[in-house]
Amino acid sequence: MFKARKTLIAAAALALAGFCSAPLAAEPAGATELVLLGVAGGPTWYGDASPHGISSAVLVDGRAYIVDLGSGAYRQLRRAGVKPGAEQAVFFTHLHTDHIIDLANLLMYDPSARRRAKASMQIYGPGRRGVLPPLAPGMKDDPVIHAENPSAGTRDLVESVIAGMSADLNIRVRSEGVPDIRQFFQAHDIAVPAGAVEDPNADPAPPMEPFAVWQDERVKVSAILVPHGLVYPNFAYRFDTAAGSVVFSGDTAVSENLIKLARGADVLVHEAIDPAWVDHIVGAKPWDARQQALARQLLEAHTTPQQVGQVATRAGVKTLVLSHLVPGDAPAEHWLQARQTFQGPVVLGQDLLRLPLRAQGQP
Repeated sequence: MFKARKTLIAAAALALAGFCSAPLAAEPAGATELVLLGVAGGPTWYGDASPHGISSAVLVDGRAYIVDLGSGAYRQLRRAGVKPGAEQAVFFTHLHTDHIIDLANLLMYDPSARRRAKASMQIYGPGRRGVLPPLAPGMKDDPVIHAENPSAGTRDLVESVIAGMSADLNIRVRSEGVPDIRQFFQAHDIAVPAGAVEDPNADPAPPMEPFAVWQDERVKVSAILVPHGLVYPNFAYRFDTAAGSVVFSGDTAVSENLIKLARGADVLVHEAIDPAWVDHIVGAKPWDARQQALARQLLEAHTTPQQVGQVATRAGVKTLVLSHLVPGDAPAEHWLQARQTFQGPVVLGQDLLRLPLRAQGQP
């Protein structure tokens, strides 16, 4: 059931949604478009036909605003026509490995090209969690990893990657004339509004209002906390441009906060989990306590396709795009159950799929 999705099935699904299944040519300079760099969720490999790991970009006037850096994201950026130095900013929804694993590639590769481009990339993401999550029932008290900072944030992550690569970097800088890569980016921890969260272990995503994260002359970025098990901070993002708005759910269960953030957006890019796959990996019923806990964690930390459709309907978005597909090789018809609860266009994400955004009255 969960072998790689057949190309013809996916193509038919997208055609029914009103979009071309093949990656489109890049929009001309000055245009705005959403590019799905990779659409698979989870720190795993689903086989030879598996999509790349989760990563997306909003391209505005040739500049790339990237959300998450899953496996293969750097290569996909180049395939999408984004040149080194054109990455304006990166926004991590959360720091699970399947969302950050290609960070080292983005930081380390093509330093000379970045120098020529006078690169200046901003990296935004969650700060430190602050407290360790509680042990789940039945779990043993295992050693704490990196006890001196067990809940590292985005700045910690970036600094650690650079520190771990110091042998390579110092050789290249001192003997090959390669530029110091640290001049090409800045890392920032996103501050959760004061008083918004009392205890991340009790409620990591309480009701709140969207808040501004960053803005330049092309894009305004807002965020809100969304629930993903005990992950904290865990953000959804909204990108508002002159050509339209795109919202990225990140990993989340059904979220009132997300519905508030996505209200009236042109495009909602939402994660999805296939409940049939959960049954498949958890095993045959009756489930024991361990199996019940696993199934509950998977389903309560994510959103099924039918639930995603309900979220899109309540938010009043124009187009729903399904991405961060878990598993990455489920049949297309499983994902397109979102059409049962959302009447607008539903796009099943594929690697390098491009969706142009156009302002009202624009051809």
